[in-house]
Amino acid sequence: MSDLSSDAAAYIEKSMIALLVTVGEENKPFVRFVGPLVNTGLNVYFTTALDSRKVRHIAANPNVTLNFQNPVISQEEFKSVALSGKASQVPEGKEFDEVLKMLAKKSPGFGKYIKDRGFKNWAIYKVEGKTLQVTDLAKSKKTITEEII
Repeated sequence: MSDLSSDAAAYIEKSMIALLVTVGEENKPFVRFVGPLVNTGLNVYFTTALDSRKVRHIAANPNVTLNFQNPVISQEEFKSVALSGKASQVPEGKEFDEVLKMLAKKSPGFGKYIKDRGFKNWAIYKVEGKTLQVTDLAKSKKTITEEII
């Protein structure tokens, strides 16, 4: 993993939410918050209701972008990480159980919600990062794009 990818993965790990961009009906983009979320490197996991619009969008077009951005303290400290890739539903099994534990650890309230209500109407989605775009004005005045191998 490159330094840029490693830095981005660490930044994503600290994030509780992100903006998810999907393409919906009539080829129009949709943006909404998702969270809590967890990651393993540049693979990012989030949950959603099975009857949500984002599930329909991903089924029709799995190419998505997640955007992570720090609260802007000053322009010199601005940082944004955009991770694009393919989203897919994680089937129940080992990966699903591991991600659920990670989510419950990162967000205890979410873990309690799942424990109390079950997971029958919810799904875990995984975005496998393919392209990374980072803007970090503390380090550089330009945006850097990297294809992830």
